[in-house]
Amino acid sequence: MATVPPISTNGHIDLTEEEAAALFDREARRYLGMSGQEFITAWESGKFDENPDQSDVMYVAMLLPLVQ
Repeated sequence: MATVPPISTNGHIDLTEEEAAALFDREARRYLGMSGQEFITAWESGKFDENPDQSDVMYVAMLLPLVQ
């Protein structure tokens, strides 16, 4: 598994595809208790449509470009 650098609030880091996928998975597990792939499946199937403005959901959703 790729080692993911800690998230920095004041800088830019370049990630490989593997690092980006690991970061996405880590954050989905941290904030929502599901894997990154489980989040993608739930997001695409509309599981979060009733209340998409949950801060944890939106945080992970904003990371989707890392893995798409």
